[in-house]
Amino acid sequence: MNKNILFVIPDGVGIRNYLYSDLFLHLNQQGFHIHLMHNLESQILNYVKNERGIDFSDEPLRKVTESRFQQFLRETSTYARLKHNSKLKQNPTILTNWFKVRNNPLKRVFQKTTELASTTLSNYEGIKYLEETNRLKWRRSLAYQEFKSDIQRIKPDLIFITHQRVATLEPLCLAASDLGVKTVTAIFSWDNLPKARLPLRTDHYAVWSEYMKNELLEYYPEIPESALAIVGTPQFDFHFQPELLESREDFAAKYGLDTSKKWILFSGDDELTSPHDPDYLSDVASALESNPEVSILFRQVPVCTVERYQTVLDRFSNIKHIPPKWEKGASWMSFYPLFEDIKLLMNLCQHCEFSVNIGSTIGLDFSYFDKPTVFLAYDTVEDKNWSTDVVYKFQHFRSFEGLDAVVFAKEKSSLSSLLNQVLEKPEAFSTQKHLWRDKIASNRKKNLSSKQITAFLESILVETEAVQE
Repeated sequence: MNKNILFVIPDGVGIRNYLYSDLFLHLNQQGFHIHLMHNLESQILNYVKNERGIDFSDEPLRKVTESRFQQFLRETSTYARLKHNSKLKQNPTILTNWFKVRNNPLKRVFQKTTELASTTLSNYEGIKYLEETNRLKWRRSLAYQEFKSDIQRIKPDLIFITHQRVATLEPLCLAASDLGVKTVTAIFSWDNLPKARLPLRTDHYAVWSEYMKNELLEYYPEIPESALAIVGTPQFDFHFQPELLESREDFAAKYGLDTSKKWILFSGDDELTSPHDPDYLSDVASALESNPEVSILFRQVPVCTVERYQTVLDRFSNIKHIPPKWEKGASWMSFYPLFEDIKLLMNLCQHCEFSVNIGSTIGLDFSYFDKPTVFLAYDTVEDKNWSTDVVYKFQHFRSFEGLDAVVFAKEKSSLSSLLNQVLEKPEAFSTQKHLWRDKIASNRKKNLSSKQITAFLESILVETEAVQE
């Protein structure tokens, strides 16, 4: 049986989860030939081949542009889906994922037109009709013909798209379908489905958990349950690789840390997610300033610089900046994590007592090390466009309702007391974090996501071959 698989990696997010995980190693061992279609630069691919010992061939992914009318169809249906999801879940915060254009008058008029057009979609069938109309447009496009030619040349037995959010991959999926080549896409993040971020349709969907599977079926009832496979997510497989961990002494020596102190991690967010993040870092540093036995390790979100935090870093001596290990080139596509950054994150989880942040996924990472996470849940300033009260009502945070999954710091005035209590007895906090984690992702030590995905892809090929016979 042929085992030629085409991996489509539309941007840098696939590097960590797929190229750095053991997935490609498992696929190589099972006899798969891997061909990448990507938007990555050559130094990234060379780094992966040298660092991970992965064998693959590759070529650039075609650049596809939507027509203005297709953009209109997509954005109208997206806004309609957000309104539908908001009503479905009785959660108005879902609509905050419709980012308002403010500084471009022409784009604002276009967006307003899509908002008004969405009001004509009286029911869910109308949303599906608009999306199908867009697919018909793609099927008549030059991009469809070009992708069809690519598939006929590469001759893959299966196509795997590393995340579901890129609308311009729809003609690739349509071309594959017409050529009888099965397609799979992975849901990238635990918060994506309520946000109407599934612009393309594939034959199969790789989801993290039973919880995500139920979400997808609820938001997209037209997708059959048989098309969904629970396979975890490769990004959490690294937590089961002890060879990535260093001793506390070696880690301290590398970053100039004092091993006699306790360390906590403050993980930063981007400016859109947490516009007042430097204020929160300042609050945490101030709350622990009187405790000489504690150091705050600060890691900014990898895609952002440290500039907006610099005043706080200069002010507090109890903060140690440990930047992510990412390489930044001339464009976003050449801004990528080194494998060393995965080791760094694992060691931060291992050696820090707990993490502090605004709703970060790092809370899940820390749970694998049986460490609690503190979510800062008060406002530092009055801001009509942003509030933690809104943030923690986001749909994906409903996943820990009824569970003692994280620690909420609800008042600045009691922050010092709370953080010191968590330091003193961390096992008394977030006592059900493991239940929340297992609800979100089905990664297990003996059932790693990379192995689950490999078995899933093999099963698709076996099923396809059986049908062809």
